[in-house]
Amino acid sequence: SGKGISDRTATLKLSYSPKGIQTMLFRNNGKPNEFIETYSADGNTYAVFKSNRKIGQLPWTCSTPEADMANEITAKVVSSNFTSSSDGKLRTMRLAQSCNAEYSNWFGAFSAADVALVLAGFNATLTRCNGVYEKDFALHLNLIPNTDLVIYYNPSTDPYTTMGNWNNQLQAALTANIGEANYDIGHMFGASGGGGNAGCIGCVCVNGQKGRGITSPADGIPQGDNFDIDYVAHEVGHQLGANHTFSMSNEGTGVNKEVGSGITVMGYAGITGQDVAPHSIDIFHQASIQQVQVNLAGKACPIVTDITAANATPVVAPVSNITIPISTPFALTGSATDANAGDVLTYCWEQNDNSTTTGNASVASPTKLTGPNWLSFLPTTNSTRLFPRLSTILTGASITPCFPGGDPIANIEALSSVSRTLNFRLTVRDNSAYSSTAPIKVGQTAYTDMVVTVSNTVGPFLITTQNAAVSYAAGSTQTLSWSVNGTTGAPTNTADVKISWSTDQGQTFTTLIASTPNDGTENIVIPSVVTSQARVKVEAIGNVYFDINNANITVTAPPTGFSFTAPGPTSITCAAATPATVTLGTVSNGGFNTPINLTATNGVPAGTTVSFTPTPVIPGNSTVVTLNNANTLSPGTYDITVTGVAGANNQTQIVSFIVLPGSGPAITGQPIDQTVCSGSNAIFSATSSGTYQWQVSTNGGTTWSNIGGATSSSYTVNGATMAENNNEYQVIVTGQCGS
Repeated sequence: SGKGISDRTATLKLSYSPKGIQTMLFRNNGKPNEFIETYSADGNTYAVFKSNRKIGQLPWTCSTPEADMANEITAKVVSSNFTSSSDGKLRTMRLAQSCNAEYSNWFGAFSAADVALVLAGFNATLTRCNGVYEKDFALHLNLIPNTDLVIYYNPSTDPYTTMGNWNNQLQAALTANIGEANYDIGHMFGASGGGGNAGCIGCVCVNGQKGRGITSPADGIPQGDNFDIDYVAHEVGHQLGANHTFSMSNEGTGVNKEVGSGITVMGYAGITGQDVAPHSIDIFHQASIQQVQVNLAGKACPIVTDITAANATPVVAPVSNITIPISTPFALTGSATDANAGDVLTYCWEQNDNSTTTGNASVASPTKLTGPNWLSFLPTTNSTRLFPRLSTILTGASITPCFPGGDPIANIEALSSVSRTLNFRLTVRDNSAYSSTAPIKVGQTAYTDMVVTVSNTVGPFLITTQNAAVSYAAGSTQTLSWSVNGTTGAPTNTADVKISWSTDQGQTFTTLIASTPNDGTENIVIPSVVTSQARVKVEAIGNVYFDINNANITVTAPPTGFSFTAPGPTSITCAAATPATVTLGTVSNGGFNTPINLTATNGVPAGTTVSFTPTPVIPGNSTVVTLNNANTLSPGTYDITVTGVAGANNQTQIVSFIVLPGSGPAITGQPIDQTVCSGSNAIFSATSSGTYQWQVSTNGGTTWSNIGGATSSSYTVNGATMAENNNEYQVIVTGQCGS
């Protein structure tokens, strides 16, 4: 095992034998893992490739009986005492590895004198598989010393006949030649036939069952990435306690949680009619991790070593549940800490909903009401996952198609256009390299769960401008629009949004406007960086949904001159003595330095004036815009047009002043109750400053109605009648700042 130096996220598993070297490099940054294998028959030429390169040639089938022990493991998984993290232990188990003569012959071994060649094949596969078991399960398998007793070289005399009999024949061979007390898990390799069968689910340590796992490749090549990860790790995963995670078929185990064929080790990538990809990625699904960790925790045969002193388990912070609008991209972000400074944490967001639909209905779909809709991806050091992938968002699509080599029908991501619940789990791996010597350590995992509720009463929330290629001059002001579609109200309650800008096609963003009302439109000033790959993003403040425009924006160098920056509005309280000011910035384009003369040319409220400090202003500097006598204004928003003139150049910019409501006028004389005889007048009076409106209530003050024409400081009920007995009267006095 090894750790990266220039790339600290990388971990290495390397095997060495007379057949040469073989490596597996876990990149841990969302990129495909890398492999080195012998390429030529003489072993002198090696190939370096990524895990998503090779495509299988023949079908392969796992025929492990899913029901075997599945209910027992499922019951343990859902038990209330199961923790959400590794238990700080390294578990090691003894592997009895057998093979038929065809496998030995493939490696050039035809007698016991050639046993080193077979062991080299065992070692290469086990090294790769251990690299996954160590990270995900905190488990390491050790090949037993006398495994050579079950290595065979002559097809006519080995104990293995047809593949359908291999499970029982392997168990018999191990019991007779190794002894049940001398191993914890047994497996057998073939060289062709395209099949695998673990013999059971989770039966490691169980005498008479633990040695029944078999794997034989579909392409006649019993080595390399396809064989090791897609086949061997899958079948051994069954033996350790994991069920299939695909959803193209529902096996009733509660863990059919991957889209279509699935893509993690316990999926069926490449061998179904709903293939999301041609091959598996080398991680176990979070459901598999939980199944195996639960199963192994209840087994007595593994050697258990406490590693808490050498490697602490990550601690994952809870993530709050959230409600989002339909058909709208969203992002989930988590966080975790680790006491070991050298550990590089990786994050993997996965959906945690069991399948209810199968076949072609198991793939991702906007109208899918239940089950998996989001495929698992390789872990990354970025704790945020975008839904869907950025490449999908940038085209304005709501569905992500399968990986190259998958089935066209097998969409892997889909934004929901219907109301539904999405359960997610964030799994954090610390990627600690396995060490069998002091300090002994192995990888640890931890997770947290959260729920995303999609509501069809709001949304979609989408940008509606800049969705076709456009070109803008830097410094120019442009209108950005988006569809609000009820998102300001329940259940999303998004009052404000943030607007951000990207110059690298959405890879990174900087803030344009930190907060602005979610009203569907905003004027933005185009930043000065010249690019052909600009994008703009609008995201909810206090929620996780957002959108990015659908096409690149080209930003050209501005013509020589100046431009204004767009200031945010300023707020004052009605009648307040404090000045109302806005800082207005200017930008010099092309070295322009002619002073800018400033005037307010439109929107100045009656009774007020606008002044600038300074004016003129040198391009690149700022001026303070003051609205004088603002204390005379009633509540409301006042948009004032500022015009700047510098030689032949002129620009305009809107600056906004918001006058907030204040207190109504004081009422110094209140109306007094009146008792009069029928037919007499009743007079009510009030003393205040402002405008008056008298109201009457005939139901004890529950509701009030304006009295037409009753707008003076007093109101007279002429000739009161018994029908008006117990009527109530009030006066509303309205002044500059309120009532």
